[in-house]
Amino acid sequence: MRIAQLAPLSESVPPKQYGGTELVLSVLTEGLVAAGHDVTLFASGDSVTSANLVSVVPSSLRQDTSVPVRRWPAYALRQLLELQYMQNEFDIVHNHMGFEAFALLKQIACKSVSTNHNPIKSYCAPLYLSYADLPFVAISDSYRRLNFPEQLNYAATIYNGIDVEKHQVNGVRERHYLLFVGRVCQDKGTHAAIEIARRLKLPLVIAGKVDQADRYYFDECVKPYLRVPDSVYIGEVNFERKMELYAGAKALLYPICFDEPFGLVLTEALAAGTPVMALSRGSVPEVITDGETGIVANSVDELVARFSELQSIQSEACRRRARSNFSKERMIEAYSDLYEAICAN
Repeated sequence: MRIAQLAPLSESVPPKQYGGTELVLSVLTEGLVAAGHDVTLFASGDSVTSANLVSVVPSSLRQDTSVPVRRWPAYALRQLLELQYMQNEFDIVHNHMGFEAFALLKQIACKSVSTNHNPIKSYCAPLYLSYADLPFVAISDSYRRLNFPEQLNYAATIYNGIDVEKHQVNGVRERHYLLFVGRVCQDKGTHAAIEIARRLKLPLVIAGKVDQADRYYFDECVKPYLRVPDSVYIGEVNFERKMELYAGAKALLYPICFDEPFGLVLTEALAAGTPVMALSRGSVPEVITDGETGIVANSVDELVARFSELQSIQSEACRRRARSNFSKERMIEAYSDLYEAICAN
């Protein structure tokens, strides 16, 4: 099958540091190529792939500080024009860019499917509803339930997949701190993670990016409460460093303040054998089994009160959950079946 993968341009594929969508997209693309499909990846020029790479920018836009944010939409449109020129070369286009691609997908000759990686906010909801008959993929049942379940043409729910074996931690490590991995912002609840660690009297390591839009939150709600060595912010980390952090953590803290569509770091922690302490929002109850692979609670107070339950959680149970539900093999097979069904319809 001839497949086009349409990526956002803000991060490379795979991402050098932060970038959940781009990480999933890389795993999917490489898996499809390995399965014998003819895959073309539309992404930034610094992407690394075995697929055919088509790019309109030499490097990811967030890494190239010489490109102002106000110019980003122009590059997105240029990428869509490249796809339009090449449309007859594909059987199906898999869109990961979001609503920017909808108008083109409606008119091109080949089939398409769009995976919704982010919640549909009020400002862009009219765009989704205007193209509601396009095929969509939800990355969790919760996402589907909370984002226009009756109006949008959801073709499937497919969980994000990771290379579980690559996330395995070799040997037994001493786990002596709590860990927060992800974007440092109000939605992800970084401030709540600091509060949990303080109340449990345990060190906290915070690893993740701070977008310019979240700089005020970081300066007001996070930075003043960092106390070395009790709570430290180490910035963005690469894959190897992230795996080291998982290996040494008693638990991954995930006190989110919004309805999380999926939460890739949850599956990474499970694959590393690290239990999760999370608030029950969005997809969390789908990914984490309360009492078996982590603690899923309704408040910070409950998470703190139930901390001792982590002692009964086995690392192998976490890894087993990752292998059975969130492997790259499962995701690649599900998307391959979906492509065939859409093209046959």
